[in-house]
Amino acid sequence: MQEQPPTQPQASQTAQEKENQSVAERIEDISAVDAAEVLRGMSIERAADVAKYLDPQTAAKIISEMPADLAAELVSQMGRADGSLLLAEMDPDDRVDVLEHIETEAHDELVKNLSSDDQDEVRRLEQYASDTAGGVMTTHVTALYEYISVGDAVETLRKLHDELEQMFYVYVIDKRGALVGVLSMRDMILSRPAMILRDIMIKGVRSVPVTMDQEEVAKFMRKYRYLAVPVVGQGNILLGLITADDMADVIIDEATEDVQKMFGAGAEERLNSPWQLSFRQRVWWLVVNLGTAFVAAAIVGLFEGTIQKIAILAAYMPVVAGMGGNASAQAMAVTVRRLSMGTVDKKLLYHVIKREFFVGFLSGIVIAVITSTIAIAYHSAMEHDPKDIYVSPWMLGVVVGLALIINHTIATVSGAGIPFIMKKLGFDPAQSATIFATTVTDVVGFFALLGLAAILLL
Repeated sequence: MQEQPPTQPQASQTAQEKENQSVAERIEDISAVDAAEVLRGMSIERAADVAKYLDPQTAAKIISEMPADLAAELVSQMGRADGSLLLAEMDPDDRVDVLEHIETEAHDELVKNLSSDDQDEVRRLEQYASDTAGGVMTTHVTALYEYISVGDAVETLRKLHDELEQMFYVYVIDKRGALVGVLSMRDMILSRPAMILRDIMIKGVRSVPVTMDQEEVAKFMRKYRYLAVPVVGQGNILLGLITADDMADVIIDEATEDVQKMFGAGAEERLNSPWQLSFRQRVWWLVVNLGTAFVAAAIVGLFEGTIQKIAILAAYMPVVAGMGGNASAQAMAVTVRRLSMGTVDKKLLYHVIKREFFVGFLSGIVIAVITSTIAIAYHSAMEHDPKDIYVSPWMLGVVVGLALIINHTIATVSGAGIPFIMKKLGFDPAQSATIFATTVTDVVGFFALLGLAAILLL
């Protein structure tokens, strides 16, 4: 029988494999950050195929630079064997971050293929909530016993140099593993080899508890400008280390969550999140928003007769409410950022409210003058229908201008105050504050415009 030529799909697959191997060879020679960007520009399927041609250590460094949820997709696509080899080369904290985003069945199989030490490390780190110090720390920390000599310490550090993530600080522990001090490299170099570490260490080293919220850890490190901070458990036992690059990721994640929560979206939502998660996290705040919208609608209903007599007011209702909403959002953005960096303080609250009152009042005057001028000019040029109630363009401009000033002032004060109130009640200051602030600006704006019109124009 005559031999059949290979089919086109087989030839195409071979060409694709060669291309993927070529890409892998090229990205081996560039930085892990740039290599991660290359993989992120590909489909998950192709990125996984390229990663298979990399040695596990190189692949681990590159994938560690990717967002954890995207890295989890890539590891899952690689298959159990290749995925486990890659995870084994990752730093413990990065490994757990990736495993957190992998489905339970695949997660268990991947962990089962790791070494017993790595398995124990994964289980130990997974017992801590992902948003705590324990959830972001690495267990690779440079720690030496207080009773060893400087000479032995230097020799140990030489051996550990290639194994640990960093060596900005060298911590000192007692025989129980409790943190008792930190070493200065300068002091070690200048000290005699026979001296004991407890005699040259710096005592009273600052640390964070394993249960501390990651946002509080970020504030702590920013306050003292640490490159790394030790994490301790009960009895001051040294458990791990949090580095500045870990905190950079935390700050980005927290900022993303704050923005999403300000608008009622879920803090955990991502572009590739399942639609069920997005629905559950959004729908309840939309229901709350619907309830507040009915409150604003009720205000409009109170002045139904006024709107029927002076229909032009309907054109200015969205202007007054919308400008108030913008002013409120500006004040809220500044306040939420400030609160994310500190705690509620009555003196600070008084200062913020006073400042925002003046900002809102003065900006309201500017917007009011511009809007009133346009309203007067426009309605002066319009022909008056004898069947309609005559409204003086000048009085209409006064009503619109006063409504804008009132709403701008209340909007900036409420936009700054609502996050403080939510913080005081124990909620996240960013948690859907926009929904409540929008209600305030709509209600105040409609009531001010229609109320003043009922008094001054009828």
